[in-house]
Amino acid sequence: MKYDFSIVIGKNIKEKAELCQKYFNSKRTSTIIARILNLMYPYLKNYYSMIKDAIPVYEKISWDKKIHICIDYKVYLLLKKIYDDSNGYSMAYIIRRIIDYFVENIDKYKDITSFISYLDTKRKSKAHKTKLKQCDVWKIMKTNGLKKMGRLIFNNEKREFPLNRPYIAVKYNEFFRPIEFLRY
Repeated sequence: MKYDFSIVIGKNIKEKAELCQKYFNSKRTSTIIARILNLMYPYLKNYYSMIKDAIPVYEKISWDKKIHICIDYKVYLLLKKIYDDSNGYSMAYIIRRIIDYFVENIDKYKDITSFISYLDTKRKSKAHKTKLKQCDVWKIMKTNGLKKMGRLIFNNEKREFPLNRPYIAVKYNEFFRPIEFLRY
């Protein structure tokens, strides 16, 4: 499913899109921007964490053209989520920063494939660092004689929640939309 998104651009974004023409075999600015966003989709969360220090501010741009970008709906939802999380001024601000980042690194790595491989290694190294070793909490509680540890209760049966309180769990689909609420 596609989403039609409107954005205003100035000369600098148009020039950056023209620099990427040879990589995407297209002369249309809107097509190039859409392809950049679709290409950067798996890395957008990491990109957001890379530039967290850039606080969104009101950006006065001298625009001369309004274009319509046709992007995948999942890309739009992720951009909207980043926009909501960063408390930014507009989603176009985020798109302009993504284009800046993309063009800078294409110039730096001289090719899209080397830049994508760099992003892959950065994402894999970040994922590798966050892996935690699992341990059996129930065994630790039993050996130390603990009846309660955080929200875990150990009294002849293993329970995670007290029985007298309702808890809700939310399941999300691939587009970050809640699809099911489970009450415990």
